[in-house]
Amino acid sequence: MRTIAAFAVPVALLVASSARGQNAPAADLRAGSPTPITAHRTGTFNAVMPVRSPESEPDRWTERFQFGGDLTNWDYDLAEESFSLYVPEDYSADGEPYGVLVWVSPFDDGAIPDQLRTVLAERRLIWISPNGAGNRRHLFPRSGLTLDAAANVAEFYNVDPERIYLSGLSGGGRLSAMLGIDYPEVFAGAYPIIGVTSYLQIRLESTPGLFVPFFPRPTNRVLNRAKRQPFVIMTGEGDYNREECRLTAEAHERDGFTNLHYIEIEGMGHEMPSAQNFTMGLDLLLGAADSAP
Repeated sequence: MRTIAAFAVPVALLVASSARGQNAPAADLRAGSPTPITAHRTGTFNAVMPVRSPESEPDRWTERFQFGGDLTNWDYDLAEESFSLYVPEDYSADGEPYGVLVWVSPFDDGAIPDQLRTVLAERRLIWISPNGAGNRRHLFPRSGLTLDAAANVAEFYNVDPERIYLSGLSGGGRLSAMLGIDYPEVFAGAYPIIGVTSYLQIRLESTPGLFVPFFPRPTNRVLNRAKRQPFVIMTGEGDYNREECRLTAEAHERDGFTNLHYIEIEGMGHEMPSAQNFTMGLDLLLGAADSAP
């Protein structure tokens, strides 16, 4: 495991509210009201998608997550959902395929922070994030919409299917950790920030009766693939999830993850990292993916 203790640059919050907040605001429609997606559109906009991922169907999702409950009341109509996208202007339908960063927000707003546009453009990445899929929503639609985001961007853009990555903040980081491990055939790597979950039962050192939030262990076939893919965990020295992030990184390394990176930012709390620090983790994600067997 590569552990990085980084110094914080002056923090510029890249979200409208603190990541500590659990009451998500209404979806930010600064990029305009959602309209049906058109192939190869560039810029920053909100769109309605027509293609539901097979993996987001209740029966398939229940099987993958070993969920025994009834999802009827939690299912959703994709036509009533929207996604926030940023497609760099240099993208071309006939050019080099782009990569994708699927973002899971803890809020209802999936818009890209302004400071990250240049970061993604320089790395030839498309940003896509479901709106209305913050921490207050049930796990099933949140994860289903994240899978739908990956399916639709591959349907309507010239993308490299081996360069579709997943990241998220706080509660979105927890979900990105879960989906990155449970769906390694969809996502080439995961980058959870200030929030993480595990298939392992990891007891907290500070409170021995509590565990890092966990989910059912995937099948060996799924897990063995996930262990070879990049997994970047970022936290801050003042993050109240710091211990969970550190212990999860250590436990995953012991369990065989070979492209694992743990980053702890000095002076950072439970918040969105600065653009510079976010980029450090993103570059580890992309570089580890390039070097994966």
